[in-house]
Amino acid sequence: MRTFGPGAVVAGYRIERRIGTGGMGSVYLAQHPRLPRKDALKILTPGADAEFRARFLREAELAGRLDHPNIVTIYDCGSDAEMLWIAMQFVDGYDAAQLLKQHARGLPAERAVAIVSGAARGLDAAHRAGLLHRDVKPANILIEPGTAAGADRALVTDFGIARTTTESTGPTAVGKVLATLAFAAPEQISGGVLDERTDVYALGGTLYQLLTGAAPFPRETAAAVMHAHLTAPRPVPSAIDPSLPPALDSVVARAMSQHPGDRYAGCGELAAAAVAALHEEPSGPGRRPRAPGTTGGRRGAVLLAAVAGLAAVVAVAVMVTRTTDSGPGAPDAPSTSAAAGSPWQAFGVIVDAFPTLLPATPSGRGYQDLRCTASDDKSKAVPIAEVLDLPVLVCSNGDTTLWATCNSDHSTMPAVEITDKSQGNEAWSRASGTGTAEWKTFDSDGKPRGQLNIRFDAARGFCKLRITGANSGRELYDQWWPTAPI
Repeated sequence: MRTFGPGAVVAGYRIERRIGTGGMGSVYLAQHPRLPRKDALKILTPGADAEFRARFLREAELAGRLDHPNIVTIYDCGSDAEMLWIAMQFVDGYDAAQLLKQHARGLPAERAVAIVSGAARGLDAAHRAGLLHRDVKPANILIEPGTAAGADRALVTDFGIARTTTESTGPTAVGKVLATLAFAAPEQISGGVLDERTDVYALGGTLYQLLTGAAPFPRETAAAVMHAHLTAPRPVPSAIDPSLPPALDSVVARAMSQHPGDRYAGCGELAAAAVAALHEEPSGPGRRPRAPGTTGGRRGAVLLAAVAGLAAVVAVAVMVTRTTDSGPGAPDAPSTSAAAGSPWQAFGVIVDAFPTLLPATPSGRGYQDLRCTASDDKSKAVPIAEVLDLPVLVCSNGDTTLWATCNSDHSTMPAVEITDKSQGNEAWSRASGTGTAEWKTFDSDGKPRGQLNIRFDAARGFCKLRITGANSGRELYDQWWPTAPI
């Protein structure tokens, strides 16, 4: 994609700097050609296919109808030497996805709910105007920081795949999902009918990520993400952060119900329930009343989904990079058997092998804030008491996901398989032992991602590690391996 440097002129606008890049073009801060005002100029450069061009122009056409303090205002659009452009309100702030990078464990609950409430007001206004967004996510919520006397303002942006409600009364095309998969409603995936509750689902997923730092259904492949939206138990915020009000679990579960009829009727209703959940008090030992708007029958279904979802959500866990106080240095020598009474029960054999890498308890955090759950060799969550021949701990902190696997019978793992896809490998030696490392790059939903495979000699030869993250295998190796406490 062509980019423009400071001083370049497009459609009379003078570019000052690039402020973002998205799926449909780059966005620049630009000086208006006649008014003493700076606008955000979104540019789709030549070479985009006809569908992208149509979607780009459609954003201006549909979003240009909207006028609301919680929606980014569209001012103008046009073309310049075959380059399509949209001039829009410049929000001097950041998007919610960028904010999460600074708060890897999730935002304070009050702030997360406030952001969702602002976005809900904008989305409800769009719905009243007969427009569905269809791609609600943290990156599409801009935040204008408030002053000392005022709260932040959240504004919904990027209506590039929006549709009018009259166009959305029919089913979507099966196999053609334009929304971001992490927040796509089941009906968007299965070819169902879309309405306002499709945006409610995505806003519920956004609330979950803002609260926890975790994507609703983090999986390794697009197919696995889609399957989770359709079949997996709903994500449970308090499973990631036990300090969160339990009533928020019910809010997220209802908003993200697989069945549109079981969701909140509108985004504002979701936001109101989330605000109420922040202030609910326990109604008995360890219990809280149900979230407003839920019926007794639905409450039972929601709670069952929440309980069932506890293992599944943590299993493939949270995805935002953080730095911790952990640093380089030789870890304690690992034992080769699980200690009696280990908090990890049958999976203690893995934690004992990597005591300074993995969390000591299922609710704890390991190196670089890794959070882990017990899984089988298919990455399916299982109870920590389940005895498996090949137990696995799936751990994640954001951009990095780790699979720690050990043979229960302590038999030696196979050596690292070096293939033509490998970018590099080395034999390593540390105070804790020796082994082999191999790194490579693979494609993940059209984006490059690094993979690092670690094998161990001698005492830990019955274990192996696989790590994914960064933009290439070499980058992952350089960023993760030198300070990993292994």
